[in-house]
Order: sequence, then C-alpha cells, then structure tokens
Amino acid sequence: MPRTIAVIGGGAAGVIVSAHLLRAASASRPVSVLLVDPAETPGRGLPYRTTDPRHTLNAVVARLSAFDDDPEHLLRWCAAAGVPAEPGTFLQRADFGRYLTELLPSVPAPDGSSVRHVRGTVVDAEDLAGGADGAAAADGGDGPGVVLTLADGGTLRADAAVLALGMPPPVPLPEYEPWGERYVADPWSPDLDARAAGARRVLVVGTGLTTLDVVAHLHPLLPGARFTAVSRGGVLPAAHAADLLPPAVEVELDGELTLAGALDVVRNRADAERAARRDWRAVIDAVRPQVNPAWARLTQEERATFQREHSRSWENVRHRMSHAMRTHIDELIAAGVLTVGTVAEVRGGAQWDTGAFDLVVGATGLPPLTSPGWNPVVDALLARGLIRPHGLGTGLDLTPEAALVDAAGVAHPRLRAMGLARRGLEWECTSVPDLRRQAAALADDLLGAQLGAPASASA
Repeated sequence: MPRTIAVIGGGAAGVIVSAHLLRAASASRPVSVLLVDPAETPGRGLPYRTTDPRHTLNAVVARLSAFDDDPEHLLRWCAAAGVPAEPGTFLQRADFGRYLTELLPSVPAPDGSSVRHVRGTVVDAEDLAGGADGAAAADGGDGPGVVLTLADGGTLRADAAVLALGMPPPVPLPEYEPWGERYVADPWSPDLDARAAGARRVLVVGTGLTTLDVVAHLHPLLPGARFTAVSRGGVLPAAHAADLLPPAVEVELDGELTLAGALDVVRNRADAERAARRDWRAVIDAVRPQVNPAWARLTQEERATFQREHSRSWENVRHRMSHAMRTHIDELIAAGVLTVGTVAEVRGGAQWDTGAFDLVVGATGLPPLTSPGWNPVVDALLARGLIRPHGLGTGLDLTPEAALVDAAGVAHPRLRAMGLARRGLEWECTSVPDLRRQAAALADDLLGAQLGAPASASA
C-alpha cells in the first residue's frame, strides 16, 4: 500500500514538495499525496496572484527551476507555454504562478502513486503515535499516523504531514490602526486599489522588495501622488547588475570560522571584486549555498548576534531587485515622486508629518510564523502545545530533520515543516532554491525512513 503524506498548504512550498514526493516514489515505494488547500487550483500562492506586469520575480529563470537536478525545467516550461524567456530573464510573477499550477500535472506518477487536491482548510493536526486510541494510519500505513481536522468538520488520516504554510502577512502597526480605511495593513490586500483611490501622499512602512512592488503598482494608478518609504535603516535593497548572469567566483567559508571571521571573508572578497571592477554580487551568490552549513556551525549566541546586528544588511544584498526595477525606482526618486528615509525622520521631522498622508501601507519584514490569527492550524497547534517558537523568534522549534518539537521538548517525526517555519534551524529557507532543496530531502526522508514514535528533542 502507498504511504500517505498530507501536505498542508497549496502555495509554492506545498506544490514543490508534492512534486518531489511523486518524483521520489517508485513502484516499490509508492506514495499517495493529499495536497490540502482551500484554493480552486494549487500553486497560486499570494505572491503569484498578482497580474501587474511590473511585479516580476527577483531572481532569473536559470535559478528558479522546481528541481535542483533539472535546472532547465522552468526554461523548457516557458518555451512550451509561449512565455518569452532566456536564462537571465526576470519572469512576471503571474507567469511563475502558472508554472506552479501546471507543475504537478507534469510530473509522472509511478504505478501505485497519486496526488489529490483536497479543497479545505486544516484547522488542527495531531500525531497519533503513542496516542490513547492507538489508531492505525490511513491507507495501511506502518502504525499510528497523523489526523488532520478540516474547517468543515471532516478529517483526513495520513502517515505523515508537512506544514507548507507560506508566510504570514506583515504585523499590524498599532499606531496606524486609528486611521481606519486610510491604513492598509497587508500590501497584498485585494482592496488596496480601491482604498488608495484619490490619495495624494502615500506612506509605505518598510523599504524592502514588497515596498518596491507597492510603489511600482500604485504609481500608474495615482500619477500625481508622492510616495514616502521608511524603515529603521532607510535603505533599499541592492539591485542585480545589468549583466544578469555574471561569471562565478570561488569563495569558501572555512568550517573553523567564527561569525566575525565569516563576515570578514565575505566583506573583504566583495571589496576586492569592487576594486578590480568586477561584480561584487558574484561573491554573495557564491556564499549563498554555504550559508546554512555555516549557520549550523555557529553558536546560539552567534546566531542571535547575526539576527540582531547583521541580518538586515545580508538580506539587502542577498534578496536583490531586478535591474529594471532599480532603473524605475531611481527615476521616481530623481523626479521627487519617491522619498526614502528612516522611521525616526517620519516621526520627528515636520516634512514627514504622518498626518499629511492620505494612505499608509504596511510592508514590513517577515513576522514570526507563530503570529496569532493568520492561520488556524498554527493557532490550534500553539494552543495545544504541539509546537513552540524557535528561540530566535521567527520560525518553529524543529529537529535537524525539520520535525516539529512540542512545548515539552518532544519531537514528532511524522509532522514536518517547510519554508519560514525553518528559520532558526536554517537561515536561508524561503526562496525557491531553498524550497526545492527542503522538498527533495523531505521526500527521500518521508518515503525512505521508518517513521517512528515521538522522541525527545534537545531544547
């Protein structure tokens, strides 16, 4: 009988891990994938529902295949779908959403394996291993499994489940909530255009990639408006170079390096590339695959120091805007349409008086996955003590195999996590290359391992 794996969430993470489960299956180890998501079609996660042509991906086609071992998979899909693309193209996000919706149907299912989209919202999950009822897993699994409770009262049984939940919306900013309709807490709110109508001065809280999307989208709708973007640092993300695929460089983070030593290696090599009139971004790209192994070698104190003191600088050079977006933003700044500053300037300078703004849009960074109210299964698992936050605050406490750890420090190998939930276990965990790496490892683990009962985990 096939092993049944439930995937909770139908965005990019859910679709990619489901595809990897099918690819890892065989006639001798079949799998039945239950992809649980309320959307009519899996794959159109929030970032890919936009139809604005200005909203492009922030990495090129050559780096965004769903499969590490098939780097041209996305490029071939573009050719078949009639989407003009070269390896260095920044695809529109709507096109990448189409790619994800068509990904699962394109993966051949081995004999005895299948994938089924279950339309519904998971509101609770439980690992039955060692439970009082001793219930067997669905579809003939090897012992107790997991049970998922849906919003309509139905239940699903599986041998294991993967939380592939995506990202919470930005944390609401209490100081702007009294503004009522003039404050939009979620920049992807479907009524943003309607609420922005007629605005002449727009404040965007945040200076990351989402802010650029908001400004690029609203500017044509509000041609006479002026935009102000603010954050604690008041710094925009770096941009990709005009040469979209620069020559690779070799940079090695030695296993004996401390955090300070690793940061020095990156800074010194980037400075050397600049001095030689070469692209410093190639250094970041070379270091990127080494970040998680280096993270695993850091002490807890070093990890906390990086998050507190260095993470924003790293994110600014790691997650870069396209060269075309950089050109557009520079033009808006030069024309006085967009002003970028710090939160302190907004609150302290007369020219930044918040009372003068017609609209405020929240576009802050990644909030904790355990933020209340955004996802019912997260709320339920927290309330019952079946998950706990990671010590760094953003993700969940997990074992090295990404199994959930409960409030008592017990690891549940049948409940695994992808994406932002892994922030803390890893640092790089949310981009498509991260998701496909996680998905490949989870697929091999969940189909190849004998899933055991809960075990103690280190705090």
